[in-house]
Amino acid sequence: MPNWPSIEAFVDGVMLQTFGEPVVYQPVQVGVAQGNPFTVTAIRHLRVREESGAVANFEEISVNPADFSNPPAKGDWVTAWGTQYVVTTVRQPDAYGMLNLALLQRS
Repeated sequence: MPNWPSIEAFVDGVMLQTFGEPVVYQPVQVGVAQGNPFTVTAIRHLRVREESGAVANFEEISVNPADFSNPPAKGDWVTAWGTQYVVTTVRQPDAYGMLNLALLQRS
């Protein structure tokens, strides 16, 4: 019988190593940064050609929940690709156990 948690962890590792990019994550409460920012590996979702440019106002990434001591939350900040974003949506783990985060560029 397969050990699914081990298989999922292996797949997550391969995906992050192959497609992952470092991003800086900053927990935030009521608009104020909490603690120190830290680097996690994220998989940037593809955008349609019309939206893809050097910087977009909206991004989606997948992250491994095991990389966080506290779960990602709406309102937290992500700095990547020379831009700072705010987390607008945290979606439950996908089939691979990764959390999907919707990001909106901070003004």
